[in-house]
Amino acid sequence: MAGPTVNRGLAVLSHMFTFALKTKGIIQIHSMARYGRIPEDEKALRVMDLEEERSLINAVLAKNHVIGCYVGVLAETALRMTEGLLLKWKFVNLGERNLTVEASKNYKTRHVPLSDYAIELLRSLPRVIGCEYVFALALTKDRWRDPRGPFYAGRKAVGLDWVGFHDFRHLRASQWVMRGIDLRTVQELLGHRDITTTMRYAHFAPNHATRSILAAHRAEMEELSKKPVAVGDK
Repeated sequence: MAGPTVNRGLAVLSHMFTFALKTKGIIQIHSMARYGRIPEDEKALRVMDLEEERSLINAVLAKNHVIGCYVGVLAETALRMTEGLLLKWKFVNLGERNLTVEASKNYKTRHVPLSDYAIELLRSLPRVIGCEYVFALALTKDRWRDPRGPFYAGRKAVGLDWVGFHDFRHLRASQWVMRGIDLRTVQELLGHRDITTTMRYAHFAPNHATRSILAAHRAEMEELSKKPVAVGDK
């Protein structure tokens, strides 16, 4: 059995024991605590570029405007698929240019800035009276639950059949890192609990560490230049 398959099974077992120990209190020892994971070969992360992103969003917009806006917002904010579907208007602040992702059982509340393009997409959406969700169906007055139809049709139209909803998250994370956003901030924006998950994007900024060290050195020199020089140091 392949390593990744074994690791997925071990993860499920570990979560079950954690639930039984911390939530239900029906066991006293976590039987999986001393078991590690099988090493896995690191796979190269395939990421869309900005031209592919916009062509895909436009293609989905042509199929269905609401779902086109949905994938566009995912691409601009790095929201998870379910987080986007559950997004409510009361958590979108166009004036302050941000949205709030509600806390869930596994993730903390976080605030994500909105780009000009994301704001443009959100403003183009029709508001469905009686529905609190951003991406809503006028017919049912409820949120979209399965956006795959318009999305699959759009990606086929532009030859990006390999792209899934999570690839918009990869795109935005890689763009943030390439534009100089530090990895800790990217971790917070993505809602990662562990920085090691965010580190998969580090290679998109190969000179990130160099820039950070240079900035630190310059800050040190600036601080030293402001301090008075002692007589014995002249």
